[in-house]
Amino acid sequence: MPHATLSNGSLYYEEQGAGELIILLPGLGHDHTYFAKTLPLIAAAGRVVTPDPRGLGQSSPAASYSVEQWAADVLELIALFKAPRAHLVGSSLGACVCLQAALEQPAKVASLTLVAGFSEVDPLLEMNFRTRLRILDAVGLGDVMASHVSMWTLGRTFLATPDGRAQMDKLFASVRKNSPARYRAFIETLLRFGRCEPDQTGVPKLTARLGEIACPTRVICGDEDIMTPPALSQQMAQRIRGAALKVIPRCGHITFTEQPAETSRLVVEFLQGVTRPNR
Repeated sequence: MPHATLSNGSLYYEEQGAGELIILLPGLGHDHTYFAKTLPLIAAAGRVVTPDPRGLGQSSPAASYSVEQWAADVLELIALFKAPRAHLVGSSLGACVCLQAALEQPAKVASLTLVAGFSEVDPLLEMNFRTRLRILDAVGLGDVMASHVSMWTLGRTFLATPDGRAQMDKLFASVRKNSPARYRAFIETLLRFGRCEPDQTGVPKLTARLGEIACPTRVICGDEDIMTPPALSQQMAQRIRGAALKVIPRCGHITFTEQPAETSRLVVEFLQGVTRPNR
């Protein structure tokens, strides 16, 4: 099984395709299987690598977690693959990691595709995360958490279908692979990313730095996303120079699950416009 050996651990990954390096980064609590429906489609645009982020799946755990650490892992992965730079595609938390990597080492990032992402945690999103922490304290990673996560992440249109209800069960089965302690650590990481903790009073949000990003960027979201609503995607698109926003109709937060074909089409369309043809 392929593992990339990093300076302080290893990342499991899967890959398909050939050409310029494209790295797919999943949402909170998920491993590479998050992209099961879309990896073969996106591989039309290049060499696609989808790792299990540190602490998830078959990758090494860490003593503590941060968006900065996940971004550092991605940047090290680019070097290990001997690529001069990579196109980063991230969903939700994965989009946060993409943004952090682009700000840390812009020369290593060829383009950004930010799907259902956010550059800051607004009051309602903070409430969502803190409610998850309270559910963990009260009843753990059980049915109550499953209902809470599903209500916020899957669109109303999708949940009304048999496939939507089936995917809801698969979604939460993936989340439950985490221990309650590790899931708590991931949520606390996002609260720190959003500058929501008491010791971060006055610390500028990442949104303030978006104007520094100069690489080609596409922003994608679903119009039924209540977790990271289109307004947060619009904010990123407006602040990143030249970024374009694409909104998927009748789609919630996890576009790669709800509308895999349309999401992949938008990703591939963008990547094929910013990559060199594979020769």
